[in-house]
Amino acid sequence: MSRAINEEGLKLVKHFEGLYLDAYRCPAGVWTIGYGHTKGVRAGAKITEPEADALLAADLAEAGAQVMQQVKVKLNDNQFAVLASFVFNAGIGSLLASTLLKRLNIGEYQCVPTELAKWVKATNPKTGAKVALPGLVLRRAAEGALWLKTETDDPFLTSKDMPQAIHADEPRAVYLVAAREGLRMRSGAGTQFDVIRVLAKDTHVFVIKEKSGWVAVDLQGDNAIDGWVSMDFLKPM
Repeated sequence: MSRAINEEGLKLVKHFEGLYLDAYRCPAGVWTIGYGHTKGVRAGAKITEPEADALLAADLAEAGAQVMQQVKVKLNDNQFAVLASFVFNAGIGSLLASTLLKRLNIGEYQCVPTELAKWVKATNPKTGAKVALPGLVLRRAAEGALWLKTETDDPFLTSKDMPQAIHADEPRAVYLVAAREGLRMRSGAGTQFDVIRVLAKDTHVFVIKEKSGWVAVDLQGDNAIDGWVSMDFLKPM
């Protein structure tokens, strides 16, 4: 049995897609009509508002079915609506390739707003460059807010006041260099590799992967490997 997107999710999608009864090219150069419908759309096409509603219902049903097929954890109505909105906008391929899906499927519900916020770029058809668009930033933020909206009497979760002590959602392990004289960072996992630099005591490093007691570390927070260090000389934050 198919699962329908709830009213809040439908309002979100309609708000950000907008209603166009005449075919137009979206900012990414794709022919579009109605509420973000793209399949089979040609220049000069025209539809009515009821037809736009019917197309949207079919598109969201397809997106929802794909969400149900790929997500292995339970979703409340708002959470389901958010993921259906995302798949409708970004495509099922984006969900399948995302860290969002991997983390959600192991129960990391709180990661979703942060992971959604990564998907804010479209390809400029004139330059071929991927650029962040304000509309996508706003849509991902609205989806993230809907994801977190829940029925609860916990004043911490429902407060509208802005917290002044905040933290990043960091899935990678963060460590400090514990070697008093500094830690040699090498070009590979082992002492046979060249020393690239020496990391001072208490330097923050992101651990990306481990191999035989050595770990690949990222110093910039951009998921790029800067070198390898011995795990024995690191301590968790």
